[in-house]
Amino acid sequence: MPAPRLRLTGEVTWDGAAVPGERTRTLLVSLARAGGRIVPEDRLIEEIWGEGAPARPTKALQVVVSRARAATGPEVVERAGHGYRLALGPDDVDLWTRERAIEAARTAAAAGAWSEAAAYLPQLEGVPALAGRILSGLGRHEEALPLLEEAGCAGDEPALAALLRSESAVRGAPAALARYERHRASLSDRLGVDPSPELQALHRELLLRDSPERSGLSHYASSLVGRDGDLARLRALVRSHRVVSILGPGGLGKTRLAQLVAADADQPVVHVVELVGVVDPADVVAEVGSALGVRNSVTGRHVLTPDQLRDVRSRIAQQLDRAPTLLVLDNCEHVVGAVADLVAFLVAVTPTLRVLTTTRAPLAIAGEHVFELGRLGAADGADLFRQRALAARPGVALPEGAVAEIVERLDGLPLALELAAAKVRAMAVADIAARLENRFALLRGGDRAAPDRHQTLLAVIDWSWNLLADRDRRALRRLSVFQDGLTLAAAETVLGADALASVEELVAQSLLTVLDGGSGPLRYRMLETVREFGRMQLVDAGEAAQAQAAHLAWAVAFADRHAPRVFSRDQVEVMDAIAVEEANLADALRKALVARDPDAVAALLALLGSFWSIRGVHARVIVLCEAVAGVLGELPVSPERADQARAALCLTLVNSWIAQLDVLEVLLAALTALGPGTTSPRIAAMTTVVLGAKAPAASPLLTPADELVGDPDPLVRGIALQWRSHERENIGDAPAAIAAAEQALAITTDDSGPWTSAVLHAQLAGLYSQLGRIADAEPHARAAVPVLVRLGAHEDALQAMTISAVAWLERDDPAAAQRVLDDVLAHLDRAAAGAYTARGTVLVTQAEIAFARGDVEEGCRVVEQAAEAMAAVRFPGMGADADIAPWLIYGNTVTLVAFALHDREPRGREAHRWLVEALPRVLDRERHFVDVPVLGLMLFALGTWSLRFGTLPPQDAVRLLVLADRLGYPRFVPSLSWERAAARCDDAVPGERARLDVAYGERRGPDLLDEARDVVARLLR
Repeated sequence: MPAPRLRLTGEVTWDGAAVPGERTRTLLVSLARAGGRIVPEDRLIEEIWGEGAPARPTKALQVVVSRARAATGPEVVERAGHGYRLALGPDDVDLWTRERAIEAARTAAAAGAWSEAAAYLPQLEGVPALAGRILSGLGRHEEALPLLEEAGCAGDEPALAALLRSESAVRGAPAALARYERHRASLSDRLGVDPSPELQALHRELLLRDSPERSGLSHYASSLVGRDGDLARLRALVRSHRVVSILGPGGLGKTRLAQLVAADADQPVVHVVELVGVVDPADVVAEVGSALGVRNSVTGRHVLTPDQLRDVRSRIAQQLDRAPTLLVLDNCEHVVGAVADLVAFLVAVTPTLRVLTTTRAPLAIAGEHVFELGRLGAADGADLFRQRALAARPGVALPEGAVAEIVERLDGLPLALELAAAKVRAMAVADIAARLENRFALLRGGDRAAPDRHQTLLAVIDWSWNLLADRDRRALRRLSVFQDGLTLAAAETVLGADALASVEELVAQSLLTVLDGGSGPLRYRMLETVREFGRMQLVDAGEAAQAQAAHLAWAVAFADRHAPRVFSRDQVEVMDAIAVEEANLADALRKALVARDPDAVAALLALLGSFWSIRGVHARVIVLCEAVAGVLGELPVSPERADQARAALCLTLVNSWIAQLDVLEVLLAALTALGPGTTSPRIAAMTTVVLGAKAPAASPLLTPADELVGDPDPLVRGIALQWRSHERENIGDAPAAIAAAEQALAITTDDSGPWTSAVLHAQLAGLYSQLGRIADAEPHARAAVPVLVRLGAHEDALQAMTISAVAWLERDDPAAAQRVLDDVLAHLDRAAAGAYTARGTVLVTQAEIAFARGDVEEGCRVVEQAAEAMAAVRFPGMGADADIAPWLIYGNTVTLVAFALHDREPRGREAHRWLVEALPRVLDRERHFVDVPVLGLMLFALGTWSLRFGTLPPQDAVRLLVLADRLGYPRFVPSLSWERAAARCDDAVPGERARLDVAYGERRGPDLLDEARDVVARLLR
């Protein structure tokens, strides 16, 4: 709701501006107090001037009205009859909104709707009795007591009742009883009457509070971890609702929370009744009656007769009606129907009763409020594990990574974490994590004082399993094949016609959790522990093969529906749909590869390979290349799957080229046998380009032939140009790479979705940035980022986002650069799972900002972090070259350059030693591919270091820098600026750079590789 335009509380303002003139303000206040009704002229004159009215009061009033209109608006003060009124809406004047708020708060308080009334507390200043009643009703007695004492409350019985309750809570029942006695005596002396029946009932309640009645409470030796927020919310619910059910699967700690609520309950009488031992639902009433000490609850008969049942139920109600009572019924799920009947009866006939249940299935009665207890978060789960482990073996090593893995794999279930922590008596934490594949055998024998059903993890799940009908047990078994949740439609493919009924029952028993993302179909998820139990049951029932076949059929059908639309105008929608099911589809693909099912592999990889390529997570394809070659390279696909096989083979081939895997010939032979095909123009174009590339034996780069770059088919030409751009960049010819990418962008349309244009913009941003042309790079980055972020291409998006920060550095504004980078860092935190080398790039930019601010020490610290982040990145197929991967080279060389430029020679010695050892390996003549710009960066770092610290003769250092320039080294950040490096060369050895430029003439890129080899061999021998 918008703020009131006219404010009269405190300073009189209109739209935030002070209203000038005392008489003008008095007029507005008088009109506001009338609530929009007409105020006669003579009354306004009296309120404004009093006894000192002017000679012509009506004229003087008109002047004040004119000033009020000038200060507010021409229609605000309206002439009506022989007076004036405020022509404003009900929300335009703060006095009016406050009056409505007070009335609404009174109505809510009268109904006992304390949570609703709490919304009006900010507007109840000056109404202490009402504010105090609301705070008392919310259980905020420390805040309520001073307000209620300020109000006095002698003639306001509801406020007096609240005062007595809050005083009892804060100062104890004796103080409240003394106040009641003073009130009773005053009424008797003054009026000769007794307090109202309601106050007398409260008096009896206070007497009970002075000696409260508690039964069935348990006390715990260990502390509660990670549940403070849940406990506070639960206490508030019990105050505001008659029936509250703590709902959730076994092992979450429902019983302990209920016990804590009971221990600190506001009610003077609290009974906790444990129902786990009740086998027959017909015994529920007798069990509750027995726990409460009701006569005739237990008879010699096995089951109470109907008459006895009614009698005992009535006696239970009578006992619970003696005073405000909290009845806690623990572990209701196995007798939930009988519990629901009893609770519904009791709350109907005992108006002051509150009921709290713990259950894996809701009671499903009117008035029930379900509190779904969630699993512990990662931090709280780790804290619980650490506390329990240290209690079991003080001093035990608790590696953060292993603890985090245990918490995640055990779903944050407190009981499971405590059982796992107990294992540290005989095992290392890492060993516990490694053995969780067989968690049910591992996690047993925890706290000997715990109930049998909590002694092992298996017993916790088995308790729920035994409550299921055969139909629903079958459903739990079969749905366990879904690794990452499922929709109802997916369940139907595995379960058939019974799917809806079974899903509803599994949700009711807390074995499936409902995930409502707000868009798309509702999803259901099994806790990993439940899913593992389901898989065990699936194998024992002999249904595993049938269930896996149904799951694979679902996955292939999903791929058939979505793959044709990945590269279409529906791309965003389709990418969202695939993202939700990615883990399930990837699991199906792995199983299809193991089963050597070529049709399923082709269908699933065509979909997932495109998805992963758009998101820039090429490692997901690379790790599968050899397995895919073993299936699609050896087994034929069905004719109707030919296009899917072409797409899958093209994606696998390109990634095999990148990773230099030994499966290229097998994949090429399979793709050649299929040919381009004619049914899908896009797949035909991609196949044409891949088959028309240069032989992979000569280079790991996909190098399209010239005729493909000039092909009349725009699809063929666009793909060839994009790949030509990558190839030119890798040989150090950035201008030619830019030209190819610009041509590809010019012929790209949105018919295949927004990604193609966005990735070309990102490619151009990187190429211009590599040349140090940040002003040309920034517009392309801005065009790319929104689309890449929306599609989940986090790595590419983050790389592009840093360019805007560097652009501000180029404009000498490090503060603006930091603001941009803060946004990048926020996105990096959200996208960490998909951002591999981007973290290192962001840290390099952060270091450059620190250098620009003059904080050299901070810049050096951060650039070291960048090198560490990039060194930590690992991809499949790297082998012995892992320590000379391009991103690791970038991190180390940028760090070395920073240490050289800022005189940190001791800190850079290790990086210098690495560079001296790595350079000959990168230049080894047996290596058939050299990333030319990366080599240039290594030479730039060595030359910069040598020029600064004299480790090589200055002429040789200059030669290294000139070679670096001609090899097209990347100039992404200011520290890598060629203009500054050239100036350092000219200062150190005047004329040498110009002489070398003449000597090298037109030679650049690959033409200088032999020269670079000879120079490095001479200098480092």
